[in-house]
Amino acid sequence: MHVMRGAFETYDDATNERLMRASTYEWPHAFTRLDAPAGDFLARFGSNHIHAVPGDHVAELREVCRHLGIRYDGFGSAA
Repeated sequence: MHVMRGAFETYDDATNERLMRASTYEWPHAFTRLDAPAGDFLARFGSNHIHAVPGDHVAELREVCRHLGIRYDGFGSAA
């Protein structure tokens, strides 16, 4: 499981539109600033989407992975 901290960002309507048009416009969008070096994220993260959970749940996710035998892969401050 890839885990990282981050924060949602809010932009003006024109910026939101431009950013959404640069991707698959029909999909829902949320913009974040991740606590992970870009090169590290791009080299290791292989999915085309992210499930985000508000709040800091890094410790709980680490424990769930340990209990379920899932490999925990933390980025940045979640390493």
